[in-house]
Amino acid sequence: MNHLEVAPSAGRAVRSVISITLVCFAVSMIDGFDTLMLSFVAPLLAKSLQIDHASLGRVFGAGFVGTVLGSLIIGPLADRFGRRKMLVLALVVTGGFTLACAFASSAGTLAALRFLGGLGMGGAIPPIAAITAESASSERRSSLVILMFIGFPLGAVVGGAITAALMMKFGWPLVFLMGGSCALAAIIPVLLIIPAATPAEATIKPALQDNNGLAGSLLARFVGNLFAEGRLAATFALWFGVLASMILSGFLVSFMPTILNLNGVAPDRAALGAVVINVGAIVGALLISLIVRRGAPFVAVAVSFVAGAVMVFTLGRVIGAGNAAFGLLFVVGACIVGGQLTFPAIASCLFPTGVRAAGVGWTLAIGRTGSIIGPVVGGILLGQNWSLGHLFLAAALLALFAALGITLANLWRPRGDGTLRHKPFAKFMMTGREVSNGKH
Repeated sequence: MNHLEVAPSAGRAVRSVISITLVCFAVSMIDGFDTLMLSFVAPLLAKSLQIDHASLGRVFGAGFVGTVLGSLIIGPLADRFGRRKMLVLALVVTGGFTLACAFASSAGTLAALRFLGGLGMGGAIPPIAAITAESASSERRSSLVILMFIGFPLGAVVGGAITAALMMKFGWPLVFLMGGSCALAAIIPVLLIIPAATPAEATIKPALQDNNGLAGSLLARFVGNLFAEGRLAATFALWFGVLASMILSGFLVSFMPTILNLNGVAPDRAALGAVVINVGAIVGALLISLIVRRGAPFVAVAVSFVAGAVMVFTLGRVIGAGNAAFGLLFVVGACIVGGQLTFPAIASCLFPTGVRAAGVGWTLAIGRTGSIIGPVVGGILLGQNWSLGHLFLAAALLALFAALGITLANLWRPRGDGTLRHKPFAKFMMTGREVSNGKH
């Protein structure tokens, strides 16, 4: 009798988790498309509005800065005021300002609109990562968050294909209209399927109000107690790894077509380099999600980055070897960019409910900063005529730094019982309140 009574309830719970994850996956896809759509329309847009390369670069930069600030700001606000509320706000901001881009008539206007829209684009991921994590069991949390975030590059790939099919026929404004409309339309399933508050969210405000030590300042409240309970060293180690890996991928995705072309690959085939990396990323993230179905992804991702370092170093020696180079690009995408798609899941494991959205948001902001630094530094090094051997050796070292950061984050993160894995850092990572209370 008990089995018959429990089974329907368990089935409803599973269906609820699947529905919530699918909605978050759809938001992730839309966010990926809206974030990268400017890359798809840039050539036609520049010609239509007579925008030079420098001005177009400022438009790109404005959007990137907006996404960084959006992640930093909306993550903590989602912990404070509710995941669903902030997700709806992010979608409204993304949709409204993306629609407005379709009517922009100058580079300055477009840059301002992309900056404002970027606040919503960057702010959408922290709430959906927290919602997905808190809807799942602890055993399935990492794999579901990874699967959810695969929607981001998939949205870019699908959006790029749709753009290529429609833009030449209907013009670049249609791309912005489509992206903005999808963001606004996503509000409906968000309100219908995602609960106003997860059971875990009920513990957030009391936990924040109870901490009179770290939350004593305005900055500490805004950050959301990220470093409390022994997370300081683990958090900085994670951010070090995230920054190193995103500098690497920002360089690879931005300049791989150029490097391939400079080494004898025809321009039309060289353009496929970035596509191959992203397809590899999706496959790599899927494999990692299968490996970590019942655990945290730290170890699997660290191993993936070490393997990626070897592949990147090898790539520098076969870059002009035609199909062999494309095969290595796929593996590099799977190891490096596929590993990066687990960052929201890793942050969801490191940060507890009360600061989960803030932790994911700040982690992604660090990563997006790296993806801005990568192309800038890569361009400087290419301009100084670095040899491919030296260039890809430096890239491989970045992958090893990423593996080191993830490994140290796993070593130093608190255990489930609140104690620290690395004893010499225990006192250093305590909050002021814990030290004053004599907790050792």
